[in-house]
Amino acid sequence: QGSAARRGGKLFGEKLNVVDFTERLVPLLEANIPLERALTFVGEDQQNKALAKTAAELRQGLHEGRKFSDLIRERSHIFPPLYASVVEAGEEAGALPQVMGELRKFLSEAQELKSFIVSASIYPAFIAVSGVCMLIFVLAVIVPRFATAMTGAGIDSTATRLLLGISGLLQNYWWVLLLLIVGLVLLLHQLRQQGSAVRKAYDRWILHVPLASQLVRYSNLARLCRTMAILMRSGVHLLNTVAIANRVVQNNEIQRSLDELSGELRQGQRISAALCKSRFIPSFMLRMIAVGEETGEVEVMLERIADRYETDLRRLVKRMLSLFEPLVIICLGLGVGFIVLLMFMAMMDMQSGI
Repeated sequence: QGSAARRGGKLFGEKLNVVDFTERLVPLLEANIPLERALTFVGEDQQNKALAKTAAELRQGLHEGRKFSDLIRERSHIFPPLYASVVEAGEEAGALPQVMGELRKFLSEAQELKSFIVSASIYPAFIAVSGVCMLIFVLAVIVPRFATAMTGAGIDSTATRLLLGISGLLQNYWWVLLLLIVGLVLLLHQLRQQGSAVRKAYDRWILHVPLASQLVRYSNLARLCRTMAILMRSGVHLLNTVAIANRVVQNNEIQRSLDELSGELRQGQRISAALCKSRFIPSFMLRMIAVGEETGEVEVMLERIADRYETDLRRLVKRMLSLFEPLVIICLGLGVGFIVLLMFMAMMDMQSGI
């Protein structure tokens, strides 16, 4: 019940910003301030209720003699999967400030990439939504009045009948549009559920769509490599590293292809040899990891692979949006142009009748 209550607070209350929490905590730890006292300082911001509440709960748990990593792990609905493992590795090595510093860098870069994608998508999305709303307004308000005026003037042309048919379709079957919107909302909800049948089918389908499949691969492989790099650098055991890194992959098909990785590693295989059995791991990534294994710098190579894929991801997002914007404008222009053409033809018929 406590877990459910915490999840309910996440849905209906203020959500903790994990990056903000980490960025506030790390400088205090690097200044050699004890963890419990550092959490006191972090929780003094009463304007951020989620931050103050979480800091107070963590501080209370430390006061009771519990480990910081265990407290983080209990709040898996707030903190990402790797957070507790990185903290635990820092506790065992006695290097919590240094490890938390690496974690702060990782989370900040992930947030920056997410913010880039969101901000780059706002303008095309605004154009699409505003254009569709304008088209609906024209069909529902302007066209019926115009068509009624034409009919009242005794003009019974093909253009007038088409206008009346289009506007009548929207006015009489508006509930179909409403059902489509509700269905879209439900579909999006199912897509957010990682284990749902809809999400699994979507994950299989998206990997066969041009450009979109590259977007999914770059995003998930960058996340996989970045997570493995920080966990290995923090001293987390390799098998735990692989298990945690696999959980951050957000495509079920890619995740399923990596499920056997831990078993291969237990049999003594190298990371590159185990990864080559997944059809989603490109040869470039395998070669880079193999070089890292030979030089003893696997985590460095994983960082470079993640950097490469994140750069490719940014370029691909820009490319897709540069194609999407004119496509939306063309489609909306054709729709509005068709309506205007019909209205113009009806007016010409009226003038011919006069």
